[in-house]
Amino acid sequence: MKKILLLVCFLLLGATIYAEEKINLMAELLPPYQYYNENKVLTGISIEIINKLKTEINSTVPIKIVPWSRGLKITKKKKNSALFSMLKTPDREKLFKWVGPLVEFSVVFFKKKGSPIVLNSVEDAKKIKRIGVTKNVANHEMLMAMGFKNLDVIQSGADEKNIKKLVKGRIDLWPTTYFGGLYNAKRLGYEGQIEPITCFSVFEGHLYLVFNLETADDTVSKWQAALEGLRLNGTLEKIISKYH
Repeated sequence: MKKILLLVCFLLLGATIYAEEKINLMAELLPPYQYYNENKVLTGISIEIINKLKTEINSTVPIKIVPWSRGLKITKKKKNSALFSMLKTPDREKLFKWVGPLVEFSVVFFKKKGSPIVLNSVEDAKKIKRIGVTKNVANHEMLMAMGFKNLDVIQSGADEKNIKKLVKGRIDLWPTTYFGGLYNAKRLGYEGQIEPITCFSVFEGHLYLVFNLETADDTVSKWQAALEGLRLNGTLEKIISKYH
């Protein structure tokens, strides 16, 4: 009887590990949350948090860097797919199972270096001719919800394509994270050619890890419990403070 129980436990453990290995864990490049440092090492606030969570739950699944639109599409359609860091919005809430919040999130407007545009509020930005956004990216969804009618929308691809449009004068503003705008401008060869407007935030929220709706509740609960453990023991705060 004892041997049978041990065998059952072994099989169950093996099944759990196998299911864990099948998770497709994805992220986009979004500094300071996920990015490659000068040594080409993947790092950032969310990367560090997710890696700590993996350690807590004994997960060995790799983090795959993918374009946001692809990660979003896969996570919506395929069981055991997961994506971070996602801003929670009303339109997205019922589309995924959520683990978080991981960290706070804030967006500012960027303009071309030397542009005469002066903004003192979000309402001022509604009077600008063209604001560059990308379809399915949180910035697009949030500005639409906030009543913006002046959005120049890229239908697919990476949101940082808007940097070139901004420098070339094809758009007037681009909303993104402060560090993300500066990081991507440098990465794409436009360092010093765009500048942030920092006197106010366009919007603020929290970033999450999300799973496909068909992912087992036990799997999602395990990640959430591990996150709460990191929050309670101060690990989460230590990670975030390193980037401030």
